[in-house]
Amino acid sequence: MGQEGLTEKDPDFLPTQIVRIKQASELRGHSAPAPGEHAMGKTGIVEMAGMVYVMGDDNGTKLVQAYFMRIDGIGQVLAGENWVEGPGQPVAR
Repeated sequence: MGQEGLTEKDPDFLPTQIVRIKQASELRGHSAPAPGEHAMGKTGIVEMAGMVYVMGDDNGTKLVQAYFMRIDGIGQVLAGENWVEGPGQPVAR
């Protein structure tokens, strides 16, 4: 698998930021990686931001922004960028 054409963007949220995982009903288009239903609507702390490969619509892979968050009583949860929102504005650049 080649690395041609890959672009990495800065994450909207950084480690130690408090974030909330959205409910599926709050999204128009669901994208991977999707968190488990038990984590939806919960608040946690970003532990790590990075890029992960997920299956695309055409059965190929694509690289997307994702976050590992720690949620009390659940543990670590992986969620794609459009599943995550902050209590205020994302990190300003």
